[in-house]
Amino acid sequence: MAKNDEYVVHGACLKCTMGNKNATLKVSSNRKYRIKRKKVATVMDFAPGMNIFPPVGAFGICKPYSAVPPPGNLCTPVLIGPWKMPYMTKKVGLFKPLLGGSFIMCGRGGGMVTIKKVGQ
Repeated sequence: MAKNDEYVVHGACLKCTMGNKNATLKVSSNRKYRIKRKKVATVMDFAPGMNIFPPVGAFGICKPYSAVPPPGNLCTPVLIGPWKMPYMTKKVGLFKPLLGGSFIMCGRGGGMVTIKKVGQ
């Protein structure tokens, strides 16, 4: 489990409460600020296909749709962004950076996506 006070960076591992697999975070909102040569994630990194990989089946099988035949049962996240619980007093460029305790909700399966590993 990620530490709540660590910055999240490109390549972080994400977990959804309604999925059975982990996904990877790809940072696109920031190109300048880095930690250990990895771009720092911000509240605006929540677009499936751009920031959440893989775009289809990102978190494996979605529990509320498990009875639906494939590919309908695969997790295709519909994230209700931006991320919640960022670092409130700092900014990375124009946006607030994500911390290990940040989360975002999914509108498709009703799950909560959290940071499993910050990627540092």
